[in-house]
Amino acid sequence: MQILTALPSVRSPIVQRKGELRPSKLLSEPLRRLHATLQLDNARAREGTGPPRSILVVSADAGDGKSTVVAGLALVQREAGLRVAVVEADFRRPVMAKLLGVNSPHGLADVLAGTRRLDGALQQVERGSPVLAAAPAENGAGEGGVATMVESAEVGSLSVLVGGTSVSNPPALLARPAMPELLRSLSDEFDQVLIDAPPPLQVSDVLPLLGMVDGIVVVARAGHTREASAQRLMQLLARTASAPLLGLVANAVSRPDMERYGFSSGYGQRSWPRTLIGR
Repeated sequence: MQILTALPSVRSPIVQRKGELRPSKLLSEPLRRLHATLQLDNARAREGTGPPRSILVVSADAGDGKSTVVAGLALVQREAGLRVAVVEADFRRPVMAKLLGVNSPHGLADVLAGTRRLDGALQQVERGSPVLAAAPAENGAGEGGVATMVESAEVGSLSVLVGGTSVSNPPALLARPAMPELLRSLSDEFDQVLIDAPPPLQVSDVLPLLGMVDGIVVVARAGHTREASAQRLMQLLARTASAPLLGLVANAVSRPDMERYGFSSGYGQRSWPRTLIGR
């Protein structure tokens, strides 16, 4: 499987910087690489039909860091000017509200149950204060004077649909006809829809979603993801009618392993993705 990017191990993946949430500086460039790969490589692979709009992010084991990868990628894509929607389809271990700083009790469960409209459950992740920049002064300010103006804000945006209320039967809820309709609606409104889902090997919640999305990304954590679990996940995806497997994100990778996998932070060095799991 192609490695889309390798992320180094950091203590705080999402941080407050310049008044707004951003990925850790060590993660920013690898996440930009992931964004560029998803936008460009898959557009070419699909022969000009465009990059995948809806992407399901899963992992073989719990604790691989899929949710932080989704949050970090969404923030990078917003920075790049995209309109991004994050859908938390993990009702068992919901963390997206904490990661992205939203707090509404309503979310995906309420929308699928028909007790809440989508536009009433989506929450926007706020940006920081406008950036001030120096500009030449207008007439009368004097030679060499400057006036302060507000720099144009980035057009990107980030909205989150958290899991919402507790769910007694997540697979049945996600299998409702309302789920593909919701994803189609979000794909029409946003440039990118990222779905955070639980590990398919541990719970069956995610299985109804495999055929509803444009592509699937697998997150594996170095030193944590078990080889047997990774192989079983690949076998499951190969046997199941699902969207194309776009590749793998290697998470919490040491510097030597990043170079071994073909990702070097040194400018001018060759960086080619290699195979981590399967062929």
